[in-house]
Amino acid sequence: MQGERASSFRADAALLAICAIWGFTFPAIQLALRYTGPLTFVCLRFGLATVALVLLFRGRAWRIPRVGLGYAALMGLCLALGTVLQTTGLGLTTVPRSAFITALYVVIVPFLMLAIARVRPRWSSALAVLLALAGLYLLTEPEVSGFNLGDLLTLACAFAFALHIVIAEIATAKHDPIALTFWQVATAAALSGLALTFLERPHFTLTPWAITAVAVTGLLATALAFGIQMWAQRETSATHAAVIFSAEPVFAALFAYVLQGTVMGPTAFLGGALILAGILLVQVGARKG
Repeated sequence: MQGERASSFRADAALLAICAIWGFTFPAIQLALRYTGPLTFVCLRFGLATVALVLLFRGRAWRIPRVGLGYAALMGLCLALGTVLQTTGLGLTTVPRSAFITALYVVIVPFLMLAIARVRPRWSSALAVLLALAGLYLLTEPEVSGFNLGDLLTLACAFAFALHIVIAEIATAKHDPIALTFWQVATAAALSGLALTFLERPHFTLTPWAITAVAVTGLLATALAFGIQMWAQRETSATHAAVIFSAEPVFAALFAYVLQGTVMGPTAFLGGALILAGILLVQVGARKG
């Protein structure tokens, strides 16, 4: 029992560290988009992560059955779609709004678990959705700017990331987390490269900040972070992992303030607080279960 608790604590601590890294990437990516297109950035990010994973784990990457490859491909599709939507949305909205809207995947996860794994959500999840929707309305500050295209793209990315978490729970119970990490990132790199070919003219200006953003997102926020996520989700549930990830918008808002001086208005702050309340309510329900 004590060993299980220690393992669970390590998994929680690792997931929280991921949140801090991902929180930093919000302002980092937004600043980098001054020098590159969103699809170009995503392609470079996943391409760098794939190369790093090949160099580190090329032996283990190949030891995965066809079923595992299928799961990895599905996760890669969700990852590519969610990241492209989020990165594009970041160019059209603020960092705090993007981060809090992305965090809505926490309240989406229980309902996807119902649809896919037939795990019935608790009453707390339904109430959490109502809180999150109210928070989303206030976060977008309807009296100032309202719900814009960037917010809509980010909301779509939240569904993609929620599906990624659910599939990860199913896949990591049966397959090697390192192999799953490599193949999902490689799939995301291939898909984003394909999208770049048809949807955007590649351009990237070599500036210190743009290079730093690609390096941080590719090596830390992708190769390292998703490897840790695949391992940690073997020690915890999808709902619990999603709840820990709810710290991501808090870190993002903090880094946005430090790097960009971005401050949330009173209405947006209240909206973010309601979203976090909904996320915590999901956590309470999960722990009681």
